[in-house]
Amino acid sequence: MKSAVADPETPLYCARIVAVTGEEFHFAWYPHNVKMSNGQFYLSDPFFQPTDLASTSDLSPSVFDSQGFFDAAGITRDQLLSGLLDNSKGYYFKSSWTNPIEDEEPLKKTILGAGQIDDEVYTLEHMNLKDAMSQTVGSTVVSKCTWTLFDETLDGDIIATDRSRCTGPRAATDGPLLADYEVTGTVTHVTSNGVWRDSGRSEAEGYFNFGSVKWLTGLNAGLRSTEIKSSLADGTITTHLAAYYTVQVGDTYKASPGCDHLRDGDCFTKFNNNINCNHMADVITKSEYTKHGTNQ
Repeated sequence: MKSAVADPETPLYCARIVAVTGEEFHFAWYPHNVKMSNGQFYLSDPFFQPTDLASTSDLSPSVFDSQGFFDAAGITRDQLLSGLLDNSKGYYFKSSWTNPIEDEEPLKKTILGAGQIDDEVYTLEHMNLKDAMSQTVGSTVVSKCTWTLFDETLDGDIIATDRSRCTGPRAATDGPLLADYEVTGTVTHVTSNGVWRDSGRSEAEGYFNFGSVKWLTGLNAGLRSTEIKSSLADGTITTHLAAYYTVQVGDTYKASPGCDHLRDGDCFTKFNNNINCNHMADVITKSEYTKHGTNQ
């Protein structure tokens, strides 16, 4: 049962999108902007429209899209292309236009995927949280370790213990901790948005391979971290994806080393963490276990 039901005779439908940085976007399906009881304004945008807000009585998840024109909907092309809205949370609720109250009657809570662009129109895909109920339970055994290094990311995401146990028991960790390996630095040379150098770095070549970097200052500050492709002894960092905005000399960052997920590789040589390594070195491949038997 819902804790509150909005007035059905004066319905007002609204959406609140919260980016991973905490930045919020507010929309109302109404002829003009709406001021909520808490003072927050919701932008009236007839072009920001969901394709489906229907719910069913079973637990089947719903996926729907919302579309809008850049700027007119309060979302810019740069915000979408930079990944600001990736993995954002969407809150959809119903209220009354005679007395608008934020989150009065919750309708859906969603997670947003990567946005799509078609000329000046963007499309955001929303996955209802009920989708978690339909996910496959269990883990897949593969040859490499499947844990996430440090069990957390530079963005502050904490990985649940049923999906990662790199640090060991959370109550008494015996593996590597992000706080012990996280470093900060300043860009001294720029080749491109995906290749730059910090001459103050002294780590060995390859130390940051598979690691992550997150910008603290500069035009890319606040965006989610990106994976490091390679690192050299002179402090040159190459990322898999180039930064969306221009990287400039003087920009500061924080970075963490990566792991190749092999027991006889980084798990041991870099982190001395064989005790928590999930590397199954002797797992045979599908091509091996599907072979027909022979007399040889």
